[in-house]
Amino acid sequence: MKTLGVLLLTAMLVMTGTAGAKTGAEEGQRGTATREALVREVDAFFKDQQPGGVVLVTRGDEILLRQAYGLADIENGVAMRPEAAMRLASVSKQFTAVAMLQLVQAGKLSLGTTLGALDPALEGPMAKVTVQQLLTHTSGIRNISGIPASRAARREETDTVGLIGYFKDLPLEFAPGTRFRYSNSNYIVLTHLIQRVSGQSYADYMQQAIFRPLGMRHTRYDDHLAVIAGRAHGYRRVQGELQNADFISMSQPQGAGGLISTVDDLAIWHRALRDGTFLPGPLLAQAMAKTVLADGTASPYGFGWIVGQANGVHDVEHGGFINGFNSYVVRLKAPDVFVTVLTNAEFLDPTTLAVRLAAIAAGNAYAPSVAAGERDKAWLGRYRLGKDDVRVLSWADGKLQLLREGEDPVVVSPDGEGRYYLDAGLDYLSFATADDGQAVMMLHDRLMGETVGRREPAAAGAPATGSAVP
Repeated sequence: MKTLGVLLLTAMLVMTGTAGAKTGAEEGQRGTATREALVREVDAFFKDQQPGGVVLVTRGDEILLRQAYGLADIENGVAMRPEAAMRLASVSKQFTAVAMLQLVQAGKLSLGTTLGALDPALEGPMAKVTVQQLLTHTSGIRNISGIPASRAARREETDTVGLIGYFKDLPLEFAPGTRFRYSNSNYIVLTHLIQRVSGQSYADYMQQAIFRPLGMRHTRYDDHLAVIAGRAHGYRRVQGELQNADFISMSQPQGAGGLISTVDDLAIWHRALRDGTFLPGPLLAQAMAKTVLADGTASPYGFGWIVGQANGVHDVEHGGFINGFNSYVVRLKAPDVFVTVLTNAEFLDPTTLAVRLAAIAAGNAYAPSVAAGERDKAWLGRYRLGKDDVRVLSWADGKLQLLREGEDPVVVSPDGEGRYYLDAGLDYLSFATADDGQAVMMLHDRLMGETVGRREPAAAGAPATGSAVP
């Protein structure tokens, strides 16, 4: 005969087992729903596209989605494979940044070391620029990508010394440390410094110090002459016609955008960063934090990473564009989510897709858009967000649109939860009524933060706000 204690214990085990089975089933259902949501999002992006890409989404060490789409070689009808190698473009910058931080950790230089102190050939306007200012795009060095002579020579073989010659003697665009302005020149100079301090070529250093130790067997500096297994062809579209991408010598981008990799190798890289394999915590945290400018304001850039958010969840991310290819990487710390999308087409920009996938994987998906209605017309009007920043929210052809004076209007899509997304992107508007009854518009830039503006009174004789275009 069972004792009361045994009966109670048996009952508890039965109840626990039932609860555990229920919890497991619920988690399984949530996992299935998450995967289905990811697939729907990606299918919609790649639908009817001849080129394609590869998508990888992980949560912890679990793969939620790993899928190839479209064609890697259109002329020969070769399907894209999940193992395809594609150019990373500016996603390369995070690797260059970590290489510099390895040299800092080794005592070869410091973040505050100036260019003039590292290389006498860099005396001149850039001499007082620091390593940290290069890493954070706060140097003021003119972007080589906007220099006509450099652009005209993109087919030619070159090196860092030749590239630096395009901008070395140009005046800085602002005092170092006072502003953020993205410039590929910064990471070309960093490539030069890696080579000078390490005594190795950039390609050799990256293989020896990062790729080989991590087992990133499919990541390397790109070379159009090399035979690279699984390399996809790149494409562009000109006046609606699909074409092969224009040639660029891969000696041109250097550490600003010269690497090629696969989504699987990028997942290895994510885990190495997550687990602190290469850098101590404080140094890595600094790399993934916003930069404080001289006036105390923050820019959205760390060291090779953009610091942003995916539907309110803190992330670090970066994209890249180069002839024939686009790339994007998103990393969330809590929950541990990693997303990368690589495409072999200049017109397939995966930025919004990657961030939306990260939000889905984190269990915080963006709400779907809904049709604008009569209630949304209450916010129509002219808003002043700054001295020279005026936006007009209007109604045209049954849709909301936002016009910034001097620019083309963009479509505004409500989500039914009080957000009004701009141009199918992830920046959005929200509205409120101030104590004095005046409408207030808040522009939420996903990376740069919020800007607030008040609706200006309608001019005499203008149509009534909320019923027609102001």
